[in-house]
Amino acid sequence: MPEPWTEEQARWVVQRAATLAKAGAEPVGPIVLPTGRFFPDSFDRTPQAIGKLFNRMKEHVGLDDVETEVVLVDQEAGAVVSSCSGGSCGSGGGVKVLAGERIAADGDGYTIAIATAEVAHPVVLTTVMARSLGLVFLDVSGIARRFGKAEAGSGADLAASMLGLGVLVANGSGIEVKGCGGIKVHAATSLTAPQAALALALVVEREVARGRAEPQGLEAGLDVVARASFAPARAMFRANRDVIRRLDDAPDALERGDFRLKSGLGLGERVLTTLGFKKAPVDPIAELERDLAAGRATRKAMDPAKKARLAELEALYDEVRSEPPGGSPTA
Repeated sequence: MPEPWTEEQARWVVQRAATLAKAGAEPVGPIVLPTGRFFPDSFDRTPQAIGKLFNRMKEHVGLDDVETEVVLVDQEAGAVVSSCSGGSCGSGGGVKVLAGERIAADGDGYTIAIATAEVAHPVVLTTVMARSLGLVFLDVSGIARRFGKAEAGSGADLAASMLGLGVLVANGSGIEVKGCGGIKVHAATSLTAPQAALALALVVEREVARGRAEPQGLEAGLDVVARASFAPARAMFRANRDVIRRLDDAPDALERGDFRLKSGLGLGERVLTTLGFKKAPVDPIAELERDLAAGRATRKAMDPAKKARLAELEALYDEVRSEPPGGSPTA
């Protein structure tokens, strides 16, 4: 499968990862997975549980010394409905509604806004919490201005990944939602699914280059869309381990764009792509939706012979069902 990103997208990930690396963005422990090992607490969607979950994620990325208050916001009503800080539930009195902003500096700490609708979906909830911590890191480290308003969302996603929350971000970049028309893929991130996979693969390869153990169970922790993008992303950065090493040895050069990226595709795949037999890049989300649509169309367009045979079998089944136990049909 051709690489599902453009060279420009891949270069952005590397250059901005270098910016974050210079600011000290790195996992303080293992890469966080959506498992009981990292999230042992029961979760009942109460404000107390939401606050506890956010505090645990802060600990995982080494930001537990940063003061934060999580508030639940009803977007339709445009009001704060509850405060979730410190494991207690308050009225949220005195806290201003964050008009479209995920975080806001509040004295010596930050107020984090979580929409009530986001609490209902566990992947969405952990994704927005991860992104919020990415925004906090950008501000605490003093590099938020380096990203600017246009890149703030993508920068938060990348920062969260660099801190060790890349699996959560990747899962949030391609969320399968069942609806009346079938399965649709949605995103709770600014990064696309391929970009989020690149960010995760970059962090994994950086950890391995530093002599740390290969993360166990990482791919099992990825959802379908994220897993499809991660394999080619990992191959790409394995082919560019010299670039990965420069995140620590020469981040200034990477930030300036002084590097070249080699394709992670094999020679045969590169030749076929160049000759036009394979098209690149391929968006895995669009491809998944096309496959789902094709599957539905296939089921509808049944072969006439098979349809006739099925009708015969159904008639035979009805005939057998009409027989009394142990005998022939009644007269």
